[in-house]
Amino acid sequence: MKKGLASNLLKIMGSVLILWLLISRIDWDIDTFREVLAGLKPGWFALSLTGVILVLGVKSIRWNLLLKKEGCSYPFLKSFHAYLASFTIGLITPGRLGEIARLYYVREDTGVNFYTSFKTIVADRIFDFAILFWFGATGMLYFYKVAGEYHGVLYLIATGIIMFLGWYIGNLILQKFIRNPKPLSLHSLARDTWGELFSKAMILPWVLTLAAYYLFYIANQWIFRSIGIELNVTDIGFILSLMSLATLIPISIAGFGTREASLVFLLAFYGINPEVAIVFSLLQFTAFFLWGGIAGLICWMLKPVSISLIKKDYRTFIEMLRKKRSAEKSDI
Repeated sequence: MKKGLASNLLKIMGSVLILWLLISRIDWDIDTFREVLAGLKPGWFALSLTGVILVLGVKSIRWNLLLKKEGCSYPFLKSFHAYLASFTIGLITPGRLGEIARLYYVREDTGVNFYTSFKTIVADRIFDFAILFWFGATGMLYFYKVAGEYHGVLYLIATGIIMFLGWYIGNLILQKFIRNPKPLSLHSLARDTWGELFSKAMILPWVLTLAAYYLFYIANQWIFRSIGIELNVTDIGFILSLMSLATLIPISIAGFGTREASLVFLLAFYGINPEVAIVFSLLQFTAFFLWGGIAGLICWMLKPVSISLIKKDYRTFIEMLRKKRSAEKSDI
């Protein structure tokens, strides 16, 4: 059995196991589940379907700016196409690493080197993970009222300050211990990317990141309203960030199981029963992952990435490893 097929089968089994454990351990009522679905307000749900396009559109503008910062001029429509296509690939890969397909779209169209394009992908993902970690970490502190009964925004400000100080100290450490990194190395990538995160040139990408996640949370608020639940945007941000971090664990297919389990747990803080939580999970998956995945699949089918270019980069990478190993042996 091929390794990829075995991995996917294990993930499917993981999803089934988690869902079975979830339903068997909670007070599940199938009639309540049907009632929630029957009471769906189609207008709000239809409105939420615009969310994934808007969010990925804003993120593609951000990535486009990162490319321009590296001296790579790439048309916005092409970057949007690449973002949609890679989003679909990312849905079925651990940690959504499939989004690296964007690298090959821009390389094929512009001829930019691997390091430069890869650097923009890394920076792009750092923006997303920073927001997820910020809201996720704050959400855990907020749900358990670690600092007392304060509004979620105050918790966000406090953790934001701590994270900024952490970045600042980390940047000082990198600058001290990686003074003269080798060109095009992982050390140079880490130092350059980390050090530039809060430069003036990154103000607009940060603003676009916040705008993208605000749109994401608003679209999910519309999904909640479609099933008669009213939650504020800040709380939705905490819930979805923790859920997203949970789905990054590569033990299920497309996040099934981990998504539902985390939502049942988190929405219980608001007195929302498991049936409603699972209906929301299914609707959220449909509105963002299924609908967005279909749109991305169409983009992929219209123009897939160059397999020959991927093979060329692979051969180059293998050759670099061989040279490095030969150099290490000669030094011994």
